[in-house]
Amino acid sequence: MKKTILLLLSMVALMAAQAQQHVEFKWHRMYGVAGYSFTTNISSLQYQYDGGQFDDKAAMQGVYAVGGWQIRKESGIGLGVEFMKDFASGYTMLPVFVEVRSHYLRNQISPFTSVYVGYSIPLGFSGMGTDYVKIETGGPAWGLNVGARYAINRKMGVNAFIGYQGIFLNRVNVYHEGELQDAPPVLMQNFKVGVGFNF
Repeated sequence: MKKTILLLLSMVALMAAQAQQHVEFKWHRMYGVAGYSFTTNISSLQYQYDGGQFDDKAAMQGVYAVGGWQIRKESGIGLGVEFMKDFASGYTMLPVFVEVRSHYLRNQISPFTSVYVGYSIPLGFSGMGTDYVKIETGGPAWGLNVGARYAINRKMGVNAFIGYQGIFLNRVNVYHEGELQDAPPVLMQNFKVGVGFNF
């Protein structure tokens, strides 16, 4: 997490140092974004089992890609996918989503937002050990990212962002000592940071 924050700060410093140059990023036709994200839940994940309570934490690394069309100079709409791998495997999933991406300046450095909604598909992974979880049925996903894009030239840029992500999982199987104990719906509210390339 500290390395990710340092990387974000380094990118922002580089963007500020180069701010004098004027490079306007392309704004028409197709656009693409791809990168890396780190996500951790800020909501409590608590499960009940016979004789106790199971508290869980989800920390996930992800790779994502979005392809879309610029509607106008400031905004575009795209279709994206993200592979999110839980460190303990139990919450590994594949959100598929539609996003609206907006850039607010036509300068080399531009703040941006992306708002997205979609559906999270479980990938069949289960956690490790004797007390673990496994997503049985996925559900809706949504979120908001806020960040900055730095245009290297008209066709390539880099970005960094922070954001909120919500995922409602319709059924998560909870196992204690290898035995199924509960299968509740779960609402994950996540904090997300990421970096990426714009092309």
